[in-house]
Amino acid sequence: MKHYQPTFSVRWIIVSMVLFCCQCSGEFYDEDQVWDQLDLGNQPANDEYFTSASSISIYHDFLRDIIEDHNGGDILEKQVPYSYAYRWRMNNYARNRLKVSKFLRYYQRLLHLWRRKCALAEWAKETNLTKHNIAVSKQNTLQFSKWVEKQRKEANKFSRAGLTYTQKRMLKLILESSALKEAILRKKLVGLESQISTVYSKATVCKLGKCYHFEPGLIKIMRTSRDYDELLWAWKGWRDAIGPKTRKDWTAAEILRNKGARENGYADIGDYLRSTYETPDFEKDIDELWDSLEPYYKELHAYIRRKLHHVYGNRVSLTGPMPAHILSDMWAMKWDGIRKIAEPYPDVPGFAVTEGMRKKNMTVNQMFKLADEFYRSLGLPKMTPEFWQNSMFTRPKDNRSVVCYASAHNLEGDDVRVKMCAAVTGEYLYVVHHEMGHCQYYLAYNRHQPEIFQSGANHGFHEAIGDTAALSVISPTHLQKLGILTRSDGDAALQDRQDMNFLMQKALAKLVFFPYAITMAKWSWDVARGVIPYDQMNAGWWRYRKKYQGLIPPVMRTEKDFDPASKYHIANFVPYVRYFVSHILQFQFLEALCDLAKQTGPLHRCDFSGSKTAGEKFGKMLQMGQSQPWPVALHELTGTRKMNASAVIRYFRPLLNWLKQENQRMGNHVGW
Repeated sequence: MKHYQPTFSVRWIIVSMVLFCCQCSGEFYDEDQVWDQLDLGNQPANDEYFTSASSISIYHDFLRDIIEDHNGGDILEKQVPYSYAYRWRMNNYARNRLKVSKFLRYYQRLLHLWRRKCALAEWAKETNLTKHNIAVSKQNTLQFSKWVEKQRKEANKFSRAGLTYTQKRMLKLILESSALKEAILRKKLVGLESQISTVYSKATVCKLGKCYHFEPGLIKIMRTSRDYDELLWAWKGWRDAIGPKTRKDWTAAEILRNKGARENGYADIGDYLRSTYETPDFEKDIDELWDSLEPYYKELHAYIRRKLHHVYGNRVSLTGPMPAHILSDMWAMKWDGIRKIAEPYPDVPGFAVTEGMRKKNMTVNQMFKLADEFYRSLGLPKMTPEFWQNSMFTRPKDNRSVVCYASAHNLEGDDVRVKMCAAVTGEYLYVVHHEMGHCQYYLAYNRHQPEIFQSGANHGFHEAIGDTAALSVISPTHLQKLGILTRSDGDAALQDRQDMNFLMQKALAKLVFFPYAITMAKWSWDVARGVIPYDQMNAGWWRYRKKYQGLIPPVMRTEKDFDPASKYHIANFVPYVRYFVSHILQFQFLEALCDLAKQTGPLHRCDFSGSKTAGEKFGKMLQMGQSQPWPVALHELTGTRKMNASAVIRYFRPLLNWLKQENQRMGNHVGW
C-alpha cells in the first residue's frame, strides 16, 4: 500500500490547525508539543523545503516566535488566553513568514548563480580586455540588473508583519537600490560606464615614440623621478589621456545615476550611497573624524613643504599650497616616495624593505605565500586551491591588455582570487597582504552566512581587514622576524631614530591619505547634489583639493579638462568614502588585536601574528558578514560601536610630537 505524503499546502493546513487548537484551548504550549504533533522528522527526500537544514531552522524559528507571541514573550509562565482576533493574526504572521522564507530561498539560490556568472565574466574581462569579453561582461551586467529589479518588485509586495529580524534585514538589503526603473536607461548607463572604464584601462602616455601604461611605467616615473618637468609631463599626460575623452560620458552617466537614486526615494546618488552605512549622521561623523585629524596633517604639510622648497626652490611656496605633481604619486594620495627627502634623521640607516626582500631573492609568489602564512598563524583558513590556480599575480607575458589595478574577486564559495601586476617591493608586500585580507573576508562569510549576507559589514570594513594585517606585517618587529630587516639590539636611541624615520614613511602613506579621501568623497557628493554644477566640476575639484590637501595644479586647468577621472575610482564610479572609513577602522582593529595579543609598547611596533586569541576574535567578526549593522561587528572586535581617530593618533604620537617641535624650531608656517 502506497504511503500518503501530504503536500506542502496540506502540511501548512495541518500546522495552522495544530496552532489554532492550541490557541483555542487557552493552554500554555511549548516547541516540543508542536513539533511532536507536526511530526516533521520523516519528510520525503524530494520535498526540498523540509530537507535542507536552513529550511528546518527557518521553520523552527517561526514556530518558536509564534509560541513566544502566544505566551506573551515568555515561554516559562502560563498566560491568559488571547482573543480570537489575536490568534488569527498570529496565524497570518506565520503564513507571511513562510511565504517570505520561500521567496528568500528562491532568491538566494538564483543570486548565487547570477553572482558567479557575472563574476566570471568580469574576471575574464579584467584579465583579457578584448571586445568580446567586454561585451559579455556588459551583457551579463544588464541581464543581472534586470533580474534583480524584478526580484525587488516581488520583495516589495511582502508585509513586514510578524517577520523575524533576519527576514526583515534580508528584505531591506534586497530593496536597497538606486537602479533605474526603465530597462532602456539601465542599458544606456551600463554602456556609458563600460566606455569610460575601457578608456581608462587602455590609456597610455607617449613620448619620443615610447608609450607608457599607468602600471608599471607611469607609476615608476612618478615614484622615482625628482625632475620637476618630467613629473609634470607624466602628470599632465595621464590626465590628458583620460579626462577630455570621458567627461561627456561621465556626466551623462552621473545624471542617470542620480535619476535612478531619486526613483528609489533618495535625494541623489550620494544620499543613497551614504544610506548604505546605516548611520543617520554618517556625513557628520566623517566630518568630525577629519576635524580631529586635520591639525596633525597641517603640521606634516608644513614640514614637507619646507623640505620640497629646499629641492625645488621658489616653485614651492613656503606659506601656500604645494604643486600636486611632486609628491611621488599620480594623485598625491600618498607621498611615501619622497621619504628620503622627508626623513627626520637622514643619516640613520633606514628600513630598506625592498632591498631586504631582494637580498633574500624573494619572488612575487613567495610574497603571497608569506601573506598566507601570516593569516594562518592567526588560526584563519589557508588560501584555497582555486586561489593559487586562478589568480593573476603579475602582468601576463603574452602582453594582452589587462586591468593591472590590484583587486580581489569573490567568485562564490571557495573560489576567491586576486588580480595585480606585482613586483618585488615593500609596497607590493603591503598590497599583497591587503588583497589577501579581502579574500579572507570572502571565505569567512561565504562559509558562514547565507547568500544575502555574504558581504562586508560596510565597504570600509572590507578595505580595512587587509590593511590591519599589513600594519602588523610592515612593523619593524615583524620585518625583523621575516629576516628582511636587521636592527642592533643595544642602542635604544638609534632604534628610536629609526622608528621616527619609519613613522614618517607611514605618515606619508597613511596620514596624508585622509584629506585625499575626504576630497574624493565630498566632491562626489556635492556633484550629485548640485552644489558643484556639471559645468564647473574641474574647478570644484581643485577648490576641494586646495581646501583639504593644500595642493594646487602645476599648470592651468580648465573645464575642458576632467582631472577627477584620472583616478580609477571616479572613472569606474567606485564610492571612495570607504577608504576614509577603512583608514580609521584599520587602526582601531590594530589596537584591539594588539591588546588581545597582549602586546605592550608603542602601537607602531606591534606584531599580532601568531596570536590565536586575536585571530579567533578577528575571525568571528569576519564571519558576521553583513548579517548585522556594522557597529555591531565593530563592537565584536573592539568593544565600541563608534569610529574614532584616537588609535591613529596613538600610532603616530611620537612623530606628531616631533613635527610640532620641529616646525616651531624652523619657523615653518602651518596652513596655506
